[in-house]
Amino acid sequence: MKILFLHYSFKQDGVTRSVLNNVEGMKNFSKEIDFIFGGDYFVPSLPEYIKKRYIDWNSADIITEIEKISRDADIIVIENPTVGTFPKATLAFKEFAEKNQDKKIIYRIHDFIDDRPHLFEEFRKIFDNFDDIYPLSDNVLFVTLTSFGKKRLSDKGLKNIKVLPNSIVVSDFSIEPKGNLRGLLEAKGIVKGEEKILSYPVRVLKRKNIEEALLLTKILNDNGEKYRLIVTIPFEEDYEREIEQLAREYNIPCSVGKASKYISFNKNNQFTVLDLYSISDLVISTSVNEGFGFAFVEPWLVGIPVIGRKLPTITEDFEDNGINLSHLYDNNILHNSEDPKERLEKVRRILSNPLEFANTLKNIDITTRINKAREVMENNREAIKRNYNHIKIAEQFLNYINSI
Repeated sequence: MKILFLHYSFKQDGVTRSVLNNVEGMKNFSKEIDFIFGGDYFVPSLPEYIKKRYIDWNSADIITEIEKISRDADIIVIENPTVGTFPKATLAFKEFAEKNQDKKIIYRIHDFIDDRPHLFEEFRKIFDNFDDIYPLSDNVLFVTLTSFGKKRLSDKGLKNIKVLPNSIVVSDFSIEPKGNLRGLLEAKGIVKGEEKILSYPVRVLKRKNIEEALLLTKILNDNGEKYRLIVTIPFEEDYEREIEQLAREYNIPCSVGKASKYISFNKNNQFTVLDLYSISDLVISTSVNEGFGFAFVEPWLVGIPVIGRKLPTITEDFEDNGINLSHLYDNNILHNSEDPKERLEKVRRILSNPLEFANTLKNIDITTRINKAREVMENNREAIKRNYNHIKIAEQFLNYINSI
């Protein structure tokens, strides 16, 4: 069997990690599966056994491009097909699926265009109706990462929808960290010798709400700690500058987008996110929108607490599967906004007003939350091993494939 995973770009991000974990899991069930990645970029650290096929998303005839690289594929998994990164590709995916009904196609929805204002606006410049982007032919199975995602598709009138959460290669988290990542980061000026590490292993995107992570760093340090916030992967340069300016203005130690130079998906030749977790004292998530949220799950496997904001659209599934996240705060404790400008203004106001900062520090009560997180460490580790291991999820994925 040949499975083609089709994505815009296989960068160092959550989508790529999700696909790689699926591939790793499926290898346990069959040696006869060929894995093919199709996109316009492939991060160099991809395993050599994965075949790579280039596609030009700016082509005048994207459908022909897709047909060419999927010519011998038994299954075509289109990753994030409706997010609108390339508007013409979004419509091409639909037309391709409905035109080639002899092909088994999976539409895996990691994110929704409704949640990406900049992509939505670009899409609207070219096409009027973004609801008409989902194929209706019987050869297509829709897969979402969460129950909330499934409901959103169902509300659009779509059928044949399954939930398949991202998976974790649990065995990776029992391996002893290699080398001295902490020493390397100190040598590169990313962290200082006396500082603790508060890691936020994400791309620098506005929806990650990094300004609130800075606020929590300040709250931790006002409790007598010495934390540095490390956000791993650069992405939105303007937002990165805003965050760095905010950190300088209020003397909050942070390193934004620098650590990714030394962290890779390939566990054979570089440090991985496991190594970052292993040198972290805490992991944080303050995101206001996620497709899945690896940072809520992975750190528990190496005994590192996760702190920050609860995100019900994501965390409810985790809690239903036994992960205790009751120590995370929500809007009742620290109200948030979907508007990044409003969030930045609010954080700046809290940091500038000693009384409001003191009230926020008291309401969040971060020390109690960290202690509660440590108490549920073993429970969460076992729940993740049981429900999110890559072999179980791969088996479920293969069952979905066989059902089309």
